[in-house]
Amino acid sequence: MGTSENLMIMVNTLIVFVFFAWVFKVILDSKKLKHKSALHHKLVEKFGNVEELNEFLKSENGVAFFKSLSIEGIAPKERLLATITKGIVSGFLGGAFIFIGQIFTEEAEFFNAIGIIIISLGLGFIVSSIVSVYLSKKWGILEDK
Repeated sequence: MGTSENLMIMVNTLIVFVFFAWVFKVILDSKKLKHKSALHHKLVEKFGNVEELNEFLKSENGVAFFKSLSIEGIAPKERLLATITKGIVSGFLGGAFIFIGQIFTEEAEFFNAIGIIIISLGLGFIVSSIVSVYLSKKWGILEDK
């Protein structure tokens, strides 16, 4: 096998691995949401009506009980930071593909195309975070400091 065939195998293996990791994450998120929904449904069934549930949740015991069951999500600032991080990592990864394309001149066209696509993805993440920060401040989700 030549160098280009080995590189294609490596790139395809990476793509398949990333795809399966993404599918696994989606399945886990779906199951987490299903369990949370079932918990809320059972909690509402336990009480005669919504008013009784509301009174329980306002009580000291209800607040403690609900805090112990809640699945905390990622705060808005951490989500924005994660998106910016993805953008920066994607930019460097795309740059690495373009650099590899300069080393392996036979496959330069392939690596440059992949690099440009990944850099574009990274720029999309960064632009998305900038728009999210702007809208979050406008809607009062993030504090203006």
